[in-house]
Formats: sequence, C-alpha cells, structure tokens
Amino acid sequence: MLLVQFSKVSKDYAGNAVFDQLDLEVLTGERIGLVGENGCGKSTLLRLMADLDTPTEGTISRKRRLTMGHLSQEIDPRQHARTVFEVVQEVSDEFTAHLHYQQQLEKQMADPTIISNADALEKVLDAYGKAQERFETLGGYMVEHKAKAVLTGLGFSASSYDQKVGSLSGGEKKLVNLARILVQTPDLLLLDEPDNHLDMDAKRWLEDYIRDYPGTVVIISHDRHLLDHTVKKIFQLEDGTIDTYTGNYTAYVKERQLRLQQRYEYYLTQQDEIKRLEASLVQLREWAKMNDKFAGRMHNMEKRIARIKEDLAEKPVLVRNKMKVQLDPERSSKKVLEVKRLEVSIGSRLLCKPFDLTIMHGERIGIVGDNGSGKSTLLKMLLGLRPVQRGEVKIGPSIVPGYYSQEQETLPFESTPIQFVTRLKNMSEGQAIALLHRLLFSYRDMYNTIGNLSGGEKSRLQIARLMLTDANFLLLDEPTNNLDIPSVEVLETALQQFDGTLLMISHDRYFLDKLATKIIAIEDDCAVRTYPGNYSYYSEKLLCV
Repeated sequence: MLLVQFSKVSKDYAGNAVFDQLDLEVLTGERIGLVGENGCGKSTLLRLMADLDTPTEGTISRKRRLTMGHLSQEIDPRQHARTVFEVVQEVSDEFTAHLHYQQQLEKQMADPTIISNADALEKVLDAYGKAQERFETLGGYMVEHKAKAVLTGLGFSASSYDQKVGSLSGGEKKLVNLARILVQTPDLLLLDEPDNHLDMDAKRWLEDYIRDYPGTVVIISHDRHLLDHTVKKIFQLEDGTIDTYTGNYTAYVKERQLRLQQRYEYYLTQQDEIKRLEASLVQLREWAKMNDKFAGRMHNMEKRIARIKEDLAEKPVLVRNKMKVQLDPERSSKKVLEVKRLEVSIGSRLLCKPFDLTIMHGERIGIVGDNGSGKSTLLKMLLGLRPVQRGEVKIGPSIVPGYYSQEQETLPFESTPIQFVTRLKNMSEGQAIALLHRLLFSYRDMYNTIGNLSGGEKSRLQIARLMLTDANFLLLDEPTNNLDIPSVEVLETALQQFDGTLLMISHDRYFLDKLATKIIAIEDDCAVRTYPGNYSYYSEKLLCV
C-alpha cells in the first residue's frame, strides 16, 4: 500500500534549489535508507515527508489517517521540566491527559480528609476503577512496559527515569526523543541519524528493533553497518535529484558504480554518434552546393542531429569532489607505547582495573566499550592530558603523537581556519588556502571563526592537524563523527595507507572492520581485555561466551 508519494516536488530556500522535480514512493513495510553528502537536503526531505515543511512546487500525497514519527535533531524545550519516563510514555494527548488524571485520583486516595469521609472515598474509588479500565483500553500498562524496554535498549538505567529532561546532555535528549517515538509505534518512522550517541550494544538493539518494526521506516544514517543490517532499499539524494536502489548499503555501492559506468558508456556512444553524423553533414553540405538533390538529405541529417541533441545524456560525474587526505608520518621506534598496571578512574569511580599493554609500530588497534566506560579518559591518560594515579605509561622516544578529540575542545574556537593551519606549520596564506580547499572548505569559511563552523568542518580541521604535524602515532577519539560517508571513506583510505600506528575509539563498526587488526575492550566488570582481529571477530567471540 502506498503511504507517501512525491510528484514533481521541488524545494527552494531563499531562491537556492535543494530539490528539483522529485518523484518517489514509500510503500507499507519498507525499510529505506536515505543517503547523500552533507548539505544535500536529506533532513529537508524527511521534514517534507513528515508534513513539517511544504514544497515550493509539486504535490505530496499521504495515506489517510497515516501516523508518523519524526526524529529531529532537537527535543521540544517544553519537555525540559518533565522526567525522562513521562516524556517517553507520551504516546498520545489523550493517553497523557488520562495518565495525569489517574495520578490525581491516586493522590486523592491518599488524602487523609478523603480517607476519613466514606462517601468521598467511595466516589474517588469508583472514578479510579473507571479510570483504570480506560487506561487499559488505551494500552496503558503495555505502554509502561514498552517504555522501559525501549529505554533499557537505548542504554538508559532505571535510575535515570526520574531525571528532568532539561538536565540531560544534547545527545541524551535526542535519545529520549527517539525512545518516545519508538514507543508511539507510528505507521511511518522517519529517523534522522538515530544512531548518534549510541554505543555498540544500543546500536545492535536499534538494528533489531528496526528490522522487526511492524510499520515502515525511512532512516538517515552515516553508519554503513546499520544500513547494511536494516534497510532493503536506498534513496540516493544527489544534485537535487533522487535515485532508487534495491538492497542494502553494500549492494547500493556496487549497483551505483555499475549504473555510473553504464551512463558514461551511453554518453560516450552518443558523443561518438554525434561526431560521426556531423562529419557526414559537413560532406552533405559540400555536395549540396554542387548538386541540389543532396539538399533534402542534408536537411534530414540536420533534423536527426537536432533530435539526438534534444535527448542528449548529461556527462555523469564519475569522481565526486572529495576531501584529499595524505598522512606522512615521521619514522618511529619499534616500541610505540608501554603500559604497566595502569588503573583508570574518575574520583572514586573505577573505570578500568589495572592492566598491561604494549603497542608496537604499525599496529592498528580499536578501543570499544559502553558509553561512560572510560575510553576517552584512557586515551587522555596515554597522552598525558589526564594524570596517571596508579600505574605507568611510557611512550617511545621517537614517537610523535597526533590526537583527534571527540569533543573538538582542542581547536581554538576564536581563530579562523587560516590562522589555525599557519600556526601548525610555516606556510604562506596561498598554501594554507590550497590545503583547506583540499579539505572542502569554501573561501568564506576559511576566514570564519572556528566556533561558528559546522561539526563536519571542525572534524576536517582536526584532520588537517594530523596532516600537518607529521605524527606517527595517531590516537583518534570517534574520528568519523560529523563526517558524511564519502569523507569517512577518504579517511579510511588515508589511514589504511598510513605508515604509522593507530589507536582509535569508534562506534563505527564498518570503520573498525576495515582498519583494526586488534580490539581492546573495556568490559562490564571494568576489565580490559585484548582480542586479535577486527570488530567482527571480537563480536563473534562475544556471542560464543
């Protein structure tokens, strides 16, 4: 059954076209991944589907009484004064109002003045009995059970249920919003990067939830592993148009390359045909000057060429403009890092029990663990950014560390990108502009203050620092956050070619599978254990336990 249909939909902002004449259909039960470069309009497309924005041209049709849940990047500020559990249970206005009414009756039943009055107590008990019946009709107790299951799956502890939403971090607020939408179980789930801020366990839970969801799902995500394990169709948004592919993300990548090659071959065939016909036309024109009987053939040839040019295929872009990353490390000693009986803690809270670790030149190690398990704290201890209270950390004498911070707090927010890179390495302004251009900075953003840049631009500046410092030991804390998939793939290639040592924290399983040859896991018992192999190997070992 057709749920949503776009017909010749265009969208402009301040005269700038985002889409042009889009046609698409979303059918019952589909699992669709929406992909495209940052800034191409994916979030706008989702808002149009959700009826939260209107097209500049064209029509959008929806099934009657279609219920939709749209996960945006922000939570309603009016929710800040309410608790996590109250917000997540909000499946409908009627349900919320009835829940409040039932809670008021419960307070009256505990009121001594009502308890001492038999008639008043009887009225309240009678009202409460009817309220319970209606609460069950609205699925009240199932909603409570489902809310707890969803919150647990997304990594919330029972102790967090009574926290005010306003006291949470930005990432936690978004997860509360996600939990609320999942509990509502709408016909159509529209999820804009729902996996941001999730640890590995929560990502696996979300994958299972999306696969088993009784309705339809359209999802924007930069997590290729999640797309591979949840979707069966890809909408690719590019250059203001949309193309549809059957299969998961990996199937899409292969099919897209095949289609590009076919389109390019068709384009070349057309160009060759036009050249051949135009050469014939030149000859016919010469003959027509000498003999009028060739004039008719000449005019027919002109019409034939004109018809082909009217239907002329555009030259496909085989190689998109991507950032260019080259990492040239200094030579390094064989032993990069040695850790002995290191304990990681914050205050009185133990994060990692004492452990030993030796890292040799050329190793590529991924660090995994739940949110809050101490991964970032460990990395900062190894770099000397946090004091070592127990244990010993030794970095090799010829080691030049390069640090990529998840929080990006190491960037000078008051400076411009031009100032930042010229402080890192002696270069002219022209050389700095050329470098930033290779990292996809516009000329205007090169002179903007770093604090005003997007998350993706700040991430690319941290990559610039890794390129300019000649580091031979890269310590990377969530380096793929804020990067679109094409940029992540460029970074992966550069790190694969990097002739140094890698120690990286990431929740991107696809990224770890490509790069890691060893996994260090901070486990539930605070023990630090090492697994040879990539993330898939580590995951299989966990399943066998």
